[in-house]
Amino acid sequence: MAEFKEYTFADVATRNGRNGQPLWMVYKDSIYDLTKYMHEHPGGDDVLMDEAGKDATRAFDDVGHSSDAKHVMTKHKVGEIVEEEKRYDANGKKRKRVVAAPAEKPEGRSCFNVVTCGLLG
Repeated sequence: MAEFKEYTFADVATRNGRNGQPLWMVYKDSIYDLTKYMHEHPGGDDVLMDEAGKDATRAFDDVGHSSDAKHVMTKHKVGEIVEEEKRYDANGKKRKRVVAAPAEKPEGRSCFNVVTCGLLG
């Protein structure tokens, strides 16, 4: 399996096909350079420009692309999203977001203090 360079979503966003930049997009944490392919795209280059520099996973899947389209895409892979920003696991399943809960601040006395105070009082 080929090793690919890793990029952040911010890196991909700068390659949006405008102002002479290449046209990159992300599909399930893999990055594709579609600059040379955009004029061959059966849906037209406007469709690609709408998703340029972004995570196009939802848009790609919503259209219902064929296995042939997925095969064509593999030829244009140039990188992967850095591990810290990945949204999909190794099987292509969406990762669950883990959000840290704020630490609870004790209000007044803690349970331990209430019990202790009750025993001593």
